[in-house]
Amino acid sequence: MSEQVSSNHDAHAEGVELPAPTAAPLVLALGITVLAFGWATHLAFVLVGLVIFIAGLANWIAQLLPGRGHVIEPLAAESVRPKPVVAALGRVGQLRPGMPGYRFRLPEKVQPISAGLKGGLIGGVVMPIPALLYGLVSGEGIWLPINLLAGIVLPGVEQLSDSELRAFQPVLLTAGIVIHFAVSLMFGTIYGVLLPTLPHIPRALAWAALFAPLVWTATSFIATSIVDPEVQGLIDWPYFVLSQFVFGVTTAIVIMAAAPGRSIPAGLFGGAIGGLLMAGPAMLWGYASGHGIWYPVNLLAVMILPHEQSYTIAEIEQFDARWFAAACALHVVFSLSFGALAGLLLPRLGRIPAPFAWGAMLMPLMWTAASYSMMGIVNPALQQRVDWPWFVVSQFVFGIAAAIVVVRSEEIAIAPAGRGAKP
Repeated sequence: MSEQVSSNHDAHAEGVELPAPTAAPLVLALGITVLAFGWATHLAFVLVGLVIFIAGLANWIAQLLPGRGHVIEPLAAESVRPKPVVAALGRVGQLRPGMPGYRFRLPEKVQPISAGLKGGLIGGVVMPIPALLYGLVSGEGIWLPINLLAGIVLPGVEQLSDSELRAFQPVLLTAGIVIHFAVSLMFGTIYGVLLPTLPHIPRALAWAALFAPLVWTATSFIATSIVDPEVQGLIDWPYFVLSQFVFGVTTAIVIMAAAPGRSIPAGLFGGAIGGLLMAGPAMLWGYASGHGIWYPVNLLAVMILPHEQSYTIAEIEQFDARWFAAACALHVVFSLSFGALAGLLLPRLGRIPAPFAWGAMLMPLMWTAASYSMMGIVNPALQQRVDWPWFVVSQFVFGIAAAIVVVRSEEIAIAPAGRGAKP
């Protein structure tokens, strides 16, 4: 017994006892995952997961038995060991409150919570203007946007006929006003709190991220209204706007990285790269929605190819070589044209203040994503009745109005702010 203790002491003197490496936890986790997957799919996966689970658990228990599960890691040579850290006091002066340069809380200044509430309230008053204009211009009436807004949270609205959705509904009007101002105050408060912490946006990136979705979406929306209005109802516009956002950001990054005087070639190159990347959200949406990856491609082709009769959704979901070639040609032309236009204009445009850039980008993204998701859960049928480009324009107006109110409000210094007392 004394010899065994002596040998263990000698081994520890030459190294450090550490837990032995083992894959048992990973095997056990894999078994649990396969078990859960099999419970939802097929019994065969349950059996496989059970075998993996037992193997991982047995291996892990074996590692915990006495005399197992540990190894002696030899110590490094004395010459290669790091030297111990020795504290040297009195060499660096400590910053204290009131001394020049002392800061421990960022940002230095913030707007009060009331600024965000005021911004949300003013933005909520202004943002219905585009929606009401849409109702008048489209002939749908001013009550349709309000009734659709109430349908975000009220079940049963999707069962109303088109004439009932266009008519005045006191219950829906009350619900729409309550929902609208509650969400306006919430997003205004979020914007007011986040604004002091948001970073500066480069000039080119701000312009591209704002106007690529607006210009491209507006062009496509007007074109589909003239050429084929039926296609307009088949497009999922929030994902369409997201694709243009990806295009604008990619193109701006390429242009910012280009050498001076090379903005137009960089814009063409950025348009080509952005055109490739922007197809990602559209194809992911097609796959996730069950329409298939060819659905967005075929919709683009149907807009320009002449046809005497309407196509069914089943036909649009299938791959067609002629449609694919037409869609690729149109997409390349749009991507290169907008890329060249971005390369020509972005270096010449003035700077957008960060609060307005964030307000115009962050609010439409957050509000549209929240509304689209809620309506998809409560009333999926109403998603097709909402004219999402106009909806995004309304959120854009809200973001600008809220930014103006918040920026013009007073600022509160966060102590300890400034450069401290003068020596």
